[in-house]
Amino acid sequence: MRVNDWLPVSAASLVTGAMALLLASALTQNGDDPGATLMIVEEASGRWLGGALMFFLASVGLVLGLPSIIVLVRGPGRRTAMAACAVLAVGYVGTAGYAALLVFLRSLVVTDSVDAASLTDVSEEAGLLTFVAIWVGAFYIGELLLAAALLRAGPEVIGPWVPALLLLHVVVALVSTAAPDWVGRVTVVLAALPLCAIGIRVTQR
Repeated sequence: MRVNDWLPVSAASLVTGAMALLLASALTQNGDDPGATLMIVEEASGRWLGGALMFFLASVGLVLGLPSIIVLVRGPGRRTAMAACAVLAVGYVGTAGYAALLVFLRSLVVTDSVDAASLTDVSEEAGLLTFVAIWVGAFYIGELLLAAALLRAGPEVIGPWVPALLLLHVVVALVSTAAPDWVGRVTVVLAALPLCAIGIRVTQR
């Protein structure tokens, strides 16, 4: 199979994964504390389950879209782009694991098998915190590497606003760690738009 045969599929998967990530962030809403989160899951369990499904679809779409990024950056910055895709793959695969955690949490809530105190203890468990740190860290480091690769590739490959948004997403996400949950959901737009732009650019080239 020639590159031109599967490249549009990879680019479309990248765009689909980015849009699914946006929708997933809109559907899942964490509370200000574990008790509020449990109430949200209980009152909107269907929406929560839909958000988990969107996170899983985002994981699949983004992983399948990584080859289109590698093909896009063929000159300067190619090695950096490949490193970025390798790191992003960890984050994207981890998104599927996060989706599974959301489904598991919903199952515990709807069967009355968890309370706020237990959820607080679980959220502070070292193994879970390590998984989340690796998952989120892979996202941020991968985005920084991808932004560097696109900047090295030059404006003839893609507009400079794309790496600028990737860098802005990392900065805003790190600064807003103590902000309300809705701030984090809004900042996902800064990550999704550049991925959509990359997918569209690949099909144009």
